[in-house]
Parts: sequence; C-alpha cells; structure tokens
Amino acid sequence: MRFLMVSGNQEQLPFPVAPLGALCVAGSLQEAGHSVDLVDLCFARSPCEDLRTVLQEGGYDAVGLSIRNLDNCLYGNPVSYFDQFRRLAETVRAAADVPLILGGSGFSAASRGWIERLDAFCGIIGEGERALPQVLEALDRGEEPDAVPNVIRRGQTRPPTPVLDIDLDCIPLPAHEHCDYEQYLSRGGFVGVQAKRGCPFHCIYCTYPLLEGCSYRVRHPERVVDEIATVHQSTGAGYYFFTDSVFNAPRDHALAICREIARRGLRVQWMSYCNPVGFDRELAHAMAEAGCIGVEFGLDAVTDKMLLAMGKPFGLDEIRVSLEAAAHARIPFAVHLLFGGPGEDVADVEDAQEFLDSCAAPDAVFASVGIRLYADTPAERIARELGALAADADLFEPVYFVSEGLGKDPVGVLDGIARRRPAWSTQADWQRPVLQVAQRLANRNGERPQWRHIRDYGEYLRW
Repeated sequence: MRFLMVSGNQEQLPFPVAPLGALCVAGSLQEAGHSVDLVDLCFARSPCEDLRTVLQEGGYDAVGLSIRNLDNCLYGNPVSYFDQFRRLAETVRAAADVPLILGGSGFSAASRGWIERLDAFCGIIGEGERALPQVLEALDRGEEPDAVPNVIRRGQTRPPTPVLDIDLDCIPLPAHEHCDYEQYLSRGGFVGVQAKRGCPFHCIYCTYPLLEGCSYRVRHPERVVDEIATVHQSTGAGYYFFTDSVFNAPRDHALAICREIARRGLRVQWMSYCNPVGFDRELAHAMAEAGCIGVEFGLDAVTDKMLLAMGKPFGLDEIRVSLEAAAHARIPFAVHLLFGGPGEDVADVEDAQEFLDSCAAPDAVFASVGIRLYADTPAERIARELGALAADADLFEPVYFVSEGLGKDPVGVLDGIARRRPAWSTQADWQRPVLQVAQRLANRNGERPQWRHIRDYGEYLRW
C-alpha cells in the first residue's frame, strides 16, 4: 500500500525535535513492503496547505498522523496542541477519502480523547512498528483491524494494554533518510537515537511504564552505534540525542555504548537524559570520551521528603555523587526540578536550593511547578484521594496537581526563590520574550547545550 506519514509537531523551543517515532514506524512499513512518504510540518509556514498539496499529488491508500505532545506541560500558562492537529485531521479528510490512523507518544497518553475528538479511523497505542503494518495488511484485505494488538477504535470504553516487542534488535532501523536533518541541526536540534525502551522506576507522574513497560528492553550496543555511524556517514550529522527516559540505566548497557563509540573513533557529539542511579566517575568519563557534551539530570526533587513523595529511586547521596562525577568529567550538566508534589511547602523549596548549593554547581537548573496529570498514573490516584481532582475530570485537557503548601501563587513563589541564583530559571522565565530570543540565537549559532550559558541570562537579562 501507499502510505503517507504526517509528523504534525510544530514546536521549536527550546529546540526542534526530529520525528524519531514516525521514522521508526516508517522503517518497519518499508521493511514490510509498503511505499512510504513522510511529510514533516515542523518548519512549515502553512502546514495545512502543504499537507493538502502532498495529499492531492500522492494517491495514498492511508494516512498516519503522528502526535508528539498533548500540550506544553506548563502550569500557569498551558498551551494545548489539539487545534493544530484538529486542522491537520480536517485537511486529510477534505483532501483524501482514506483511513486516518493516529499514533505517537502524545496520542498514546490520551488515546480515547484523541480518537473521539478527531474522528479517526483508528489509533495505535504505544509501539507501532508491528501494529501499523498489520493494520495496513488488514485494510488491503478489506478487513477491519480490530484484532491487531495496540489498536483502538472509536467507541472503545477502555484502551487496550500495549503489546511490546521484547527483542528491539529484530525491529527494522528508523527510516532516517526521510528526515531533513539539516533543518534541525541548523536550529540547535539533534538526530534522535533510542538505545532502549521501558522503565522500571515508579515516578508518580510518568507514563513511560504504561506505554513502554516496567522493565528495560535494550538494543545491542553495537547495533545502537551502527545506527549512529550510518547516519553520520550518510548525512554528515554530528549531533545526537539519546531519547531514552534514562540513558545511564542499566549502567552496564550505557557504559558499553560509550566504549563502542570511543573504540570506533566516531567524531560525534551527543547529549542524554540521566538520573543519579549508578552515575559515577567511571561512567561520566566514559561518556565524555565518547563525545558527550551535555547531560540533563531528571531529579525532580532534592529533599528526602519530596524524593519519597515523588517516587524517586535515588537519594541525596546519589545525587551528590552523580553531579560531582559529571563535573569531574567536565561534562556540562543541567538539573530539572519539579515542585508542587504531595505535601510540599515553601520551606521544602528553600531546602532544595540550599542542598543544590552544597553540590557540584549545575550549569542550569530548570525549576518548574505543577504535576501534569495523566490517566492511570500514581499522581492521578493521589490527586483523587486528596480530593484535588473531580470524579469526572477530563485529563485530555491540561490538569495539574499543586500542593496547597505553595500558596495561591506557586509560580510566583518559585520564581522569587529561583531569582536568588542566576543559574536557576522557571516557567516564568521561559515565557519571557528576551529568553525566547536568546534561545533562538543560541540555536542559530549552534550552541550545544544551549543552556550552558543560562547563568548569563540570570545575571544580566532577567528583570
């Protein structure tokens, strides 16, 4: 069949993110013998017009719409992406009488909301590399795809539990040839690479265990590095980002990838998300030797009380060791903090700042407030138990949990504390035009990591 994959993400801050999920599914479709085109609307000035033109010229049998995010996840200034995807879906229906199939991480996080609102033929929850070829095969036979794993149809009262591929090395490589990486690299972006799926941790707000499983499924380190080497050779792309929820776990797997990159002498630079579990000097130096130029630590909390409340799998000693290790290896690093968890108060925020002052100094601290609630997560259950979430609440729209202990203006409280340290920034900063302009300039100038000099913003540009 002839299939059009539409990557609908148009967000470019803090930097544009290449459509790795869509490329993964496109690779599997091609391996199954289907003809695939991909239209990437990230940089389109007239997305619907561009899509309409492609549809009218293509003669496609089906269209897939990849939805990366529901919204911007910013408490106090939420922006939903629904309308832009609604317009794209309407464009598909008006220009082509073919099945519209939804997918992507944003879709999977609220599949029923999307499938009903966009009136799509079906959607695929979680991994689509196996499911989408089976859906197209069913369509080609004139059959309904109801029996295909991971598929949701309109009217279903309960989304199916995602079926996961155990051996990721058996899945075809992403179809990187469909992505114009120069567009992304010239704006501060990266080539995305996935080394594993799944997460055994139990952070209260997170959807990764629901969609990718509660245990790691790793790719062979040589196969991961083969992919990087192939893209580097074919495109010349020099910047990569490991999209794993936590790159450094399992530790031995991360270490093997780093050593394989170094062994081959690949001249690439890369970044990743990490947490403190097993992050020590040995791993940090291996990462640096393999070309790592930045680490973003997803800590969320840095007090004993809130680490427990947020379901984090590490403690203060591990945080201190991991930050010192990154500093010792001279890897720039940022810290992400999420305030407003169950029972948190202003004193906890003050304590968090004092603790970080006692650690190796991060290049940037991104401090946000408000837990975005998703269905079937521990955070949703906690919010309901505390009476903070109505029984009929529709979590398709942005709904946040914020501890009452942070007062009536939690964003203002956090911003006031953050201003005491130039490396700290909050969602109040991220909405200011001066910082957005600085981000775009850093991207255009090829600054990676772009947050490395955010201290200058805090010292000279914040008002």
